[in-house]
Amino acid sequence: MKRKLVLVSLATLFLGVCDVVAQDVVARVTGLESNKEYMDLLRSDDKLRQQTDSLMAVVREVRSAMRANVESRDSLVQVRTDSMLLILSDAESAIFAMRSQKIKLIDRINTIEQKFVLEGLGNIGGAQNAQAAGSIFKNEYFTKSIEPDDLKLLIQLQGKEAAVREYATTYVKNYNNIKTLYDKYLQATTEADAEALYAEMATSMDENFVLERQLAKAWSEIYDHKIYVYSYFLEKENREDILEITESMMMEARQQKLLSVDNCASESLADYCLQKPVALNYEMYVAKLLNLTSSIDSLSSASRAVRQIDYRLPMIDIERRSFVDYEAIEFHSRSPYNSSNPIPECVVYEYGTIYRILLGTYKVKQSPSIFRGAAPLFVEALEDGRFAYYAGGLHSSAEAEAAVEVMKKKGFRNPQVVEWCDGRKTNLDEQGEGEQISFRVVIKGGVLDDTVKEIISTMASEAQLSKVADDEFLLGMFTSRATADRVAQAIMKCDENLSVEVVEIRPEPEEDESDEDDE
Repeated sequence: MKRKLVLVSLATLFLGVCDVVAQDVVARVTGLESNKEYMDLLRSDDKLRQQTDSLMAVVREVRSAMRANVESRDSLVQVRTDSMLLILSDAESAIFAMRSQKIKLIDRINTIEQKFVLEGLGNIGGAQNAQAAGSIFKNEYFTKSIEPDDLKLLIQLQGKEAAVREYATTYVKNYNNIKTLYDKYLQATTEADAEALYAEMATSMDENFVLERQLAKAWSEIYDHKIYVYSYFLEKENREDILEITESMMMEARQQKLLSVDNCASESLADYCLQKPVALNYEMYVAKLLNLTSSIDSLSSASRAVRQIDYRLPMIDIERRSFVDYEAIEFHSRSPYNSSNPIPECVVYEYGTIYRILLGTYKVKQSPSIFRGAAPLFVEALEDGRFAYYAGGLHSSAEAEAAVEVMKKKGFRNPQVVEWCDGRKTNLDEQGEGEQISFRVVIKGGVLDDTVKEIISTMASEAQLSKVADDEFLLGMFTSRATADRVAQAIMKCDENLSVEVVEIRPEPEEDESDEDDE
């Protein structure tokens, strides 16, 4: 029934998508209102945008249903999940096709706009006799028109553009990898398989976390300075006509971002993909004024390339799956465990929290009969060669405390509450007596820039950052080695000049340690 409902919903939405009527649109460049081809292209683009938005809503709905299914334990889970994966695949394929079509439309729209504007531009008097080949940054007329410090910074920032482009393309590559892994993660039937996939996702997510901040910092600096320098140059040349056109392009980019912000996994990527063509158009108009026709061709090609980066990536709402099996303690007249059905080994879950009741630790394995018919039971082989026996698998410490009282009434001498949280074991009755291992991140080799500080404040908001030397910092404590490692990796990816390592911190050993056996 649920599958039918999803399929009907999808079909309904597809029909709605097909019936979308494009609203009347406004020409982005004044003077092109009478160009029928141009206006028709704008209407088609608007219609495609609405269709894509509708299908993205389908994707979100299906993913939400899949997340709900994985938490269910009935026999139809896999059937429902498989059917929804087919729906998801069809919807995403349709989105991809629409976006490919949209890219072609945008290219045609921009080509018409650029041709119209460029044909209306003449050359600057001082550049009339300049060669058609060459770079804006090396053009004598341009360089003499710009303040030396502004020109120097402009050239420096231009050298960073390749790195920024790499940030953007790598982010999209990682995003697609995360999406593929998450679909597999939702289908995983064992914790081992799920956790292996989650670890892969975490690596890509951490890298994208760093990339997004690197992209935001680098691109904002490049974009702001380029717009400032080119606007200054055009203003000096009294080209208010071009400034009006470029200002409208900037407003269009801002509007596009507002329309798509809810469907963007990365605001930084959206800024780059929407603002980069604006900056390139500025450069094309400047190149035309300087008679640098070969530069116009290369700039136009670069503009088409950046527009093919799909920035409208829907958020992937990743929910960590828990495979913990909870079981209340029951008592039987006769133990359900025997030689043919031995007490199973205690399962340690990599993710999730579970409470068990420690019944005792022994030098040798025990007969199930001594545990007064309690079930479920579990045995753990300890590092010192002893065996620990547990009962139950409970949701909360309150449930565990209540179970302890029941166990005492059943004749157990010293039942204790043991908690496993993400694979880490803590005897709550002995808390503070045992060894508590912590971890600290040591950062050396330089100062921490704003991007690194932002990563630390986001990924390790509760960890204290201390400066112990001019080029050395301590971060932590962390209770989890995995968390400390993730933060360290993110810092290293953000600034390769920093030396980052995770060190283990153990408390001073106590002089009087007791080793009690409950036998």
